[in-house]
Amino acid sequence: MHVCVTGGTGFLGAALVRDLLTRGVSVRVLARPSRRADMLEPQGAEVVRGGLGDADCIARAVEGAEVVYHLAAKVDGPGSGADFVETNVAGTERVLTACLRQGVGRVVYASSLAVYGPVSNGQRIDENTPYDESPQLRDFYAQSKIMADQLAVTFARETALPITILRPGIVYGPGRPLPVALLGFTLGKTNFVFGNPNHRIPLNYVENLVDAMLMAVHSGGRQLQQFNIVDDDELTLAKYHEAKMDVDKTVTHFFPGWPVRVAGPFAEIAIRMLPVGGSVRFSKHQLNRALQDRWYDTHRIREETDWAPKVGLKDALYRTWKAGR
Repeated sequence: MHVCVTGGTGFLGAALVRDLLTRGVSVRVLARPSRRADMLEPQGAEVVRGGLGDADCIARAVEGAEVVYHLAAKVDGPGSGADFVETNVAGTERVLTACLRQGVGRVVYASSLAVYGPVSNGQRIDENTPYDESPQLRDFYAQSKIMADQLAVTFARETALPITILRPGIVYGPGRPLPVALLGFTLGKTNFVFGNPNHRIPLNYVENLVDAMLMAVHSGGRQLQQFNIVDDDELTLAKYHEAKMDVDKTVTHFFPGWPVRVAGPFAEIAIRMLPVGGSVRFSKHQLNRALQDRWYDTHRIREETDWAPKVGLKDALYRTWKAGR
């Protein structure tokens, strides 16, 4: 089999490329010129150097591919809303258009659970849940991912290109620090988390997510597949931090979310002074979403592909922590 991976130098993309190469799959990677791109060739991957803004490079990358994994995206860092739209929306359209012209068998597109907005208490969020109705109140990343997800759905329905959309949560694994929470940070050996400890946290261990991506391709699915995916639908912040403490010996303090809500327009400034990373908006809409109990239903991917996480929580936490020592 010959596959193409966009974003093959990123965290998820690099893990996917490694897995594919160990299986003896012919892999071509679309990646911007970098040291990481140079390191892929000795591992056995072919590299087309270019970005999502270059239609010619995209066409060369996907030519002859049976499957294309489109993982490249602008996630954080500086940039205007237009920058995020150019990469995440226009770039995705260029990839899908090239795949259609080249007769690619299936595209697997890495979307995000960020496409869903606030929901009613106790509501399960499944693939039929509407997109966030107020994307303009979200950060640039979420806005662009909502637009790109909508684009992929429409493209699959209106063309002959089969597309699988995966919507993961917080992806972690060796090479990244252990997650804390949607609203939280770490100082030294202490974690500070804002929110109810009984609320759920949507985590994806990177190896489990790669398994899901591979299984979705071979599941004989429909023209359009849409899958929400987290390792454990029922994992709460309390259970997660209890397991995390056993591994990294940190201590976690939980604080109610109302002080963050009350802070209002000052929250964004205050949080950015803390080591939480990323570019985050703290509108009332975004805060309400982050502080509610979000229950993601993953029955569809488990039933249609027989996927189940191979690496359990404690083992995943240990592998991640050990790699960072």
